[in-house]
Amino acid sequence: MQKNSTAVNLRAGKSFILRRKADTRRVKLMNYQKFLFAWAVSFIASNAASAFAADTSAPRKVVTRPGLFQSLTEPPCSYCSTENRKGLVRPDERVIAWVRGQHNGGAVPLRHFIATPRVINDTYGLFFYDSDGGYVSAFQKDYGYEFYGWRGGVMVVKGKDGTLWSALTGIAFDGPMKGRRLERIPSLTTEWGYWLMLHPESTAYNLFDGKKYSFAELPTELSAEAKDSMGKVDSRLKPLATVLGVEVGDETKAYPLDGAGERACFADEAGGEQIAVFWYKPTSSAIAYRSKLDDRKLSFYADDVSPETAPFKDKETGTRWTLAGRAVDGPLKGQELQWVSSVQCRWYAWVAEYPGTDVYRRSEK
Repeated sequence: MQKNSTAVNLRAGKSFILRRKADTRRVKLMNYQKFLFAWAVSFIASNAASAFAADTSAPRKVVTRPGLFQSLTEPPCSYCSTENRKGLVRPDERVIAWVRGQHNGGAVPLRHFIATPRVINDTYGLFFYDSDGGYVSAFQKDYGYEFYGWRGGVMVVKGKDGTLWSALTGIAFDGPMKGRRLERIPSLTTEWGYWLMLHPESTAYNLFDGKKYSFAELPTELSAEAKDSMGKVDSRLKPLATVLGVEVGDETKAYPLDGAGERACFADEAGGEQIAVFWYKPTSSAIAYRSKLDDRKLSFYADDVSPETAPFKDKETGTRWTLAGRAVDGPLKGQELQWVSSVQCRWYAWVAEYPGTDVYRRSEK
């Protein structure tokens, strides 16, 4: 009798333990389900808020004029010194120069090659000229792009698949490639004579007899379409003020150039990087570089007594540097600085594309 009672108690105890384990598993499962539900609610709410914020942002007006300009594709190449002997390009003409690559980069006179087509699709790069925004943006080689119109006063180009891109930022804002971005190549705008002095051996396009390509003088006033689509401009600077727009990581900053003097170097930090912005007024040229060379931090400044070919020096070694970021005299001769993604343009264009941009303030001495 006692054995039967003991067996019953053991079975009862085992059954109790099994029920407790089952209850524990049910509680854990319920808690996990509650966690998943709470996470899903939070995720949906967060994304809904983001979508609402995006949907309620003020859309920028788009003015379309497809076919207004016809792109230029793969013009035959030559060398700056060769083309200069033809006497077709004035020394003070604006050019877009890429400062790295074979043959020490190259230069394209705007009046002869890009003022009429506004877009060049080429092996050397993809170039967009926005006369209203006051810039030429240069990206890695690609093909099939054409002028499309304006958005918020900034030029828009259309890709071969119908995607619409900002000519300033190289970011796709509509179409199959939306959200993608083109990669900039190191470049600056300067004058033909000045670039020729620095790099006569660099590449250029063949001008032939000056009649092969239609050319045009660079516009001096904003187009009606740009004005129509511009909208209200951030009042921190005048709409047509010239700036160098710099982008490092997720941070953007505008460096005002008007009134910066004959030669200037702005030492600053952007996106966690130490950078130096070079400005040379005689050619209205600005460009940005990282201040570190390998692992060495350099302090750059504009040197009034240095030759025009190399108007900048570093305090650590006294080496002279060109606008193209090359050391031409001193202990670091032959070295090159690392270019920082930047474009020289008008304030209204930069802030239209980067409304959250910072503005560099020069210290008054």
